[in-house]
Order: sequence, then structure tokens, then C-alpha cells
Amino acid sequence: MSSTTPLIDLFGKKFIIPHYQRGYRWEEQEVTELLDDIWNFMNTSNNGEFYCLQPIVVQKIAENEYNVLDGQQRLTTLYLILVYLEERRFEDGYNQELFTLNYETRDKCEKFLADRTFITTVDESNIDFQHICNSYRYIETWFSKHAGAKGKLIPILLDDNSLGNKNIRFIWYDVEQEKNPIDVFIRLNVGKIPLTDAELIKALLLQSDKYHPDDLKFNKMKLFEIATEWDTIEYTLQEEVFWYFLSNEENTKPTHIEFIFDAIANKILKEKKYFESKPLKHATFLILSAYLQDLITNDKKSRIDAVKHIWEMVIEYFEYYKEWFENRKLYHYIGYLIESKGSYIIDTLIKESKERTKKSFVTYLEGEIKDLIKINTKRKDASGNSIAVNLKDLCYENEDQKTNDKPLIIKILFLHNVIATLKSEKEKAKFPFNLYKKTKKNEKWSLEHIHAQKSENITKLEQQKSWLQDHIKSLTNTNDTQFDSVIKKMNIALKDDDLDKEEFNKMVSSVYSLINKISGITEKNTHQIDNLCLIDKNTNSQLNNSVFDVKREKIKKREVKGFYIPISSRNVFLKSYTDYPQNNAYWRLEDRTGYLKSLEEMYNYFVIEAVN
Repeated sequence: MSSTTPLIDLFGKKFIIPHYQRGYRWEEQEVTELLDDIWNFMNTSNNGEFYCLQPIVVQKIAENEYNVLDGQQRLTTLYLILVYLEERRFEDGYNQELFTLNYETRDKCEKFLADRTFITTVDESNIDFQHICNSYRYIETWFSKHAGAKGKLIPILLDDNSLGNKNIRFIWYDVEQEKNPIDVFIRLNVGKIPLTDAELIKALLLQSDKYHPDDLKFNKMKLFEIATEWDTIEYTLQEEVFWYFLSNEENTKPTHIEFIFDAIANKILKEKKYFESKPLKHATFLILSAYLQDLITNDKKSRIDAVKHIWEMVIEYFEYYKEWFENRKLYHYIGYLIESKGSYIIDTLIKESKERTKKSFVTYLEGEIKDLIKINTKRKDASGNSIAVNLKDLCYENEDQKTNDKPLIIKILFLHNVIATLKSEKEKAKFPFNLYKKTKKNEKWSLEHIHAQKSENITKLEQQKSWLQDHIKSLTNTNDTQFDSVIKKMNIALKDDDLDKEEFNKMVSSVYSLINKISGITEKNTHQIDNLCLIDKNTNSQLNNSVFDVKREKIKKREVKGFYIPISSRNVFLKSYTDYPQNNAYWRLEDRTGYLKSLEEMYNYFVIEAVN
């Protein structure tokens, strides 16, 4: 049965959000759009017209008490708007008691809303409360930008259906009591963007009307326990550091627990073959649904035992994730492997962890890392003989200029950063896989020549003068008389607004020629691994054409501004791998030797020592 119902008719009623629904999730966009729509209606409509909100679908469970099957996000937001307007509502004579809301999975929800602490604080104790608090902030912000909106919107929101009133109304749809509310909920939401596989699975697992009345009380307690654990897992997976440890993908889905259900569904599909090929839509939900029915029909489990069996699988996955995340060595080893190979390896890691002792599992992980970084390349020497390539020989650009070792160098340098963080005792640091992966997605990672390989032509006058300013300062600070002549020419060039291109390139060549001589750099060793580090491409583009000293200053400024610089790359420009560096202006042989030694120690541990 459906009708149009003004908001005022909902006052005094109690609305329950069943446990099989997701919690409150509206963001600023949805809250603002609702207020904008109401505001536009107020400004453009005539008396007697009404603005129809999307349906609210309910099922009556007692007098003035309803389960909300659809429309809970809008209903909760309107409740928050009415709370915000309360003082002005009372002044204007709209002093009726509001409707109440209760999310079944939140045992303190009704009290939380009644106490209205969300007005002054942001409660982060669970994801629903946090979203509600945030939405209240969005409402405050909206009204601060719309002068007079408080008084003008109150009658639009709260006037009844009397002749001549203009107001907002719901399409009120009351589902017959004998209908299955879960079936109605799924049917209403299938095809809507907000409904995820995880939400469908939640409805599938947590419906309580499938049980005999004699068992209902006990089973509802178990289902409530699962719903509570569900929220804990979801909240943890929403944490950015935890999420990017496990996954290489940015999760745009509103429910992150789907990550676990996807893994379980893929495992089940391999074993059970419920479908010839994986379904294109709602695959995870369909596989879990088939598995639940299989457990009941073929394994002769009761429904509650079948649900508990599936939930125990979820808990098992999550417990492994937590154990790996909290153990620093496992966190760094597994995080490196997942970033390098993908999340699909998690099932194999769980299998190996079950079958091995903790020590043996660590050895297994070290062997997997070895397989990723071990050098199996051979090259021909000047006489045409085949020789094995060592770590020090890995090159950004090989002599034939048709091949390179870039992919392997990146794997090794990435591992060097991960292990450097693991070895750091500073506040038990963890490698920031979240920053590394987000940078990889947005800016990409590249290999930076620590001592610049060669100067690329700088043609724009502004860039030429910037280069001159940086390098005059750097070379002057060396107090090296070898640079006196070129510094003098650079100062003259800096004042020339019609700088000759060839003259500028000669100065650049002179600077590099002198520094190459001091640093012991040749064309060949410029490209070797002891002259390479990982830098994001945006930073890389700002370092091009700069000598070591200038690069260090630019990197320091980038890091101060909040840009992520990997720990080993930072250590390179701080010369942390050099014992008592004699000169900080250049990347010299002693610096490359210290850096290479650190790389070799790490490489030899995984390739030679750890697996023997």
C-alpha cells in the first residue's frame, strides 16, 4: 500500500534499521544535494505544490513501529537536519516530538542519537557514528552558506497536507506483514549502485525469519554477534594502512569486507565448480549463496551451522591478516610479496602458514623474495664469452642500448627500502605501503640517477636562470677554486635576458665535466645500480639536470612539504651509507661503495644466506 506522506506524519514513530542492511554511509555530496533540492523547491514552487522524495519502504511490526526496508539514508539525514533546526523549530511553534531511529547492529544507536553528542564531537567508535557526525558537520556548513535558510525551510519540511501548503513528502510504501522483508530488501536494491555483493551477502546470512520459532531467540543472538564482528572487520579494513598492506588497488567500494568474501568465493569456485564460468555480475554473492545452499542440502548442516561455517571462514582470513599486520617481519615480507605479485597469493600464504612452523613460514617467505630478486642474467664479455651478471653490474642501460635491467633494479631497490624500514628501531616503524602504492598509481615510480647521467637541453629562459641560480649557490659553497671561472661566467649569464643557447650549454657541460672528474663518474658507471635510487616521477622531473648537491636540497624541500621520499633514497642524499663522508657536494666513489655494500648485504641475505 502506497501514499504520499508529509514528513510531519513520521513524528512520534519508531523506525528500526534491520541488521541485514548496511549502516549510514552518506557523504557530503549526498547531504548537500538533498538540501540543495529542498532549497530549490522552496525558491521555485507555488503554494499547494509538494516536492516528492524517493520512497520510504517500511513493514509495520507494532503500533507506530516499523522496519525500514528502503530509504534509511535519507531518513537519517532528515533527522539530523531537524535536530540542527530544533531551536528555530520550537521558536516557530513546531515542537512535536521527532521520530526515532535505531540501527539493530548498533546497540547504543538510539541513545547516541537521543543524547546528540554528534552536535559537538565526532564519535569514531564505529563507522556509522562517524558518518553521522560528519553529516551533521556538512549540514552546519550548508546552512552557514545560505542566509535565511533556517526560517524558510522549516515550513517546507514540517507543514502538513492542508490546502495551500507547499511541503516535501515521501512516497510511503507499507509492505504487507506476511511478505519476507529480506526478499523485498534485495529486490528493491538489485541494480542500484550502492548495493554491493557484501551487502547482499549480509542479507543472505543474517536473515532471522528462516528459523523455527523455538530456535529463534538463540539464533538471533548468534546473528547479532556476527553482525557486530562484521562491523569490527569492516572498520579495520577501512583503515588505509591496513588496506594497502593487503591490496594493491584503491578500493572505491563502500564495503571493504568484500575483499575477504571475494577471496573466499574464488576459493570455493575452484573447488565446487558451481558455475562453468564466473558470473559477470554479483559473482561473489551468487557463489556464496550456492555454497550456503550446498552446505544445507548436501552436507546436512542446519542453516545456522551453515552460516556459522561461512562466517568462520571470514574470521580465519581476517585473523591471518591481523597476525601478519601486527608482526613486523611478516608485515614487511608479506607486504613486499603482495605489492610485487598481487593479492591473489594470499590463499597460498595462508595454506603455507597452516602447514609450517612460524620459523619455517618465515624461511618460505624469504625464499619467495629470493625468487623475485635473484639475478639469473648472463652477458657476453669483450671476447664473446658468456659471464654471469652480479649485483654491481645491473644497469639502467646496457652497453648495447637495446636491453636494460630496470625491472629487476626496481624490485631490488624497493626491497632495500622495505628492509631498511624493518631494521629501523625508530618507533617500530612500518614501511608505508599505502604511500608507496598511492604514489605508484598517481605519480609512478622511476629510477633516479643519483649523480646526473647527463644534461638534457634546457631551452626556456626561466628554467635556464633557475638552473644557474641553484648551481652558482652549490658550486660557491664548495669553496673549490676549480669552479671559479665557470661561476664567474654563470653570474654574467644570469643577468643576461637574451642568453645564448650554445653559451648556456657550454657552461652546463663545463660544470658536469668538472664534477664528473671529481666524482670519478664515467659513461658506463653512471647507469649502474650504485648510482640509482627510487624517486617518484614528479620529483624526478624537478631533479633533472641538477648536480648531487642541488638534488639533495630539492629533495629536502619536497619532503618538508609532505611529499613521500622512500627511506633508502633519503639515506642516499644524506650519505648515510658512507662512513665519515669527506664531501657532501658530490656523489663520489666512496659513497657509491658504501651504498653498494648495503645493497649487497641485503641481496646476499635473501639469495645466499636465508635459504641455506
